[in-house]
Amino acid sequence: MILLCNTVFDRLNFGPTKQTGDSEATAPRYLYYRLYTKDGAIESLNPIYSNDPFISRVLPKSITPPHTALSLKKHLCKIEGEAGSNAVLFEALSNYAAIPDSTRLKLRDHLGLGVSSLEPMALVVGAAEVEKRSSGPDPQASENLDPHETHYIYYRVYDEDGEVNSKTTFDRNDTSLGRVDTLSVAPPYTVASLKSRIAKAEDIVDRAIQLFEDTDGETLMKEADQASFLAETFPGCLEDGPLAFIYEPKTLGQGSTMTRPIRGKYESSPNSYNISTWHAFKKGEILHTNGVKVTKPYILDAGRARSDSGSYTGYMAINSAGKLAFVQRGKRDFL
Repeated sequence: MILLCNTVFDRLNFGPTKQTGDSEATAPRYLYYRLYTKDGAIESLNPIYSNDPFISRVLPKSITPPHTALSLKKHLCKIEGEAGSNAVLFEALSNYAAIPDSTRLKLRDHLGLGVSSLEPMALVVGAAEVEKRSSGPDPQASENLDPHETHYIYYRVYDEDGEVNSKTTFDRNDTSLGRVDTLSVAPPYTVASLKSRIAKAEDIVDRAIQLFEDTDGETLMKEADQASFLAETFPGCLEDGPLAFIYEPKTLGQGSTMTRPIRGKYESSPNSYNISTWHAFKKGEILHTNGVKVTKPYILDAGRARSDSGSYTGYMAINSAGKLAFVQRGKRDFL
């Protein structure tokens, strides 16, 4: 950790790595963060690198005291045009649980939260809020380059009839092979997050999706499974060992079956483990369903199995953004 911090300070021209107490007291302490929706990274309104528009930073003095996760989150949402957003904040990209709003934070500690661009926090905002995002000042990105080395998750795209062209293809001789930057996947790092990221990249909407660890299709990846995209090796880390991303065809009239309007009775805010499969909606928000009852598990935390977390009855529904997800019975009224 000390070697990393010294490297960061050297890169930012804060002086030699061996620092005195006076230099430590005067060196700027920034809070670095990356911005996401559940479907992947989105550009910051305040980019700091010319080659990476998804990362930014703030000074602790800008945060309203007392310094809690909520006060930090509110400021980040404000400067990113997401005021009022139902956002969640992760202490690090590799964390599987968001920081509770009441958590007190030590933002001036040089070895703490968001200490460098290599160890940023993650702010995950709602996709609906991004569409209403207010614009900020013209970005003034630094000419400095983000020092992180790009690592990819490789996958091959299939439908029921075989391989199909990937929208992220990078090899003209192998067009079904695609890839996404590991840093473009939103926390928490689960299979559900990865599926959402690839589906967004491939423009796949309202389709059933399966993800396998390799193209042999022997090991199906389950949505609640954790993934370590920052490790040296993980499924899909090699170009010649891609994942298999398979989507089912949209059945005739599938979209038109979601015609029965429902209104949210209460605000719904699924936790980070369920946000990709459960709808987040405001009180009074209108969605559309086919009225067919289904059951869906709700994962309480990463340490509990699905069977321990409980299943709930409800309906699959489409919101105004076209997202298909679950709405629990009792949290909606039919119109």
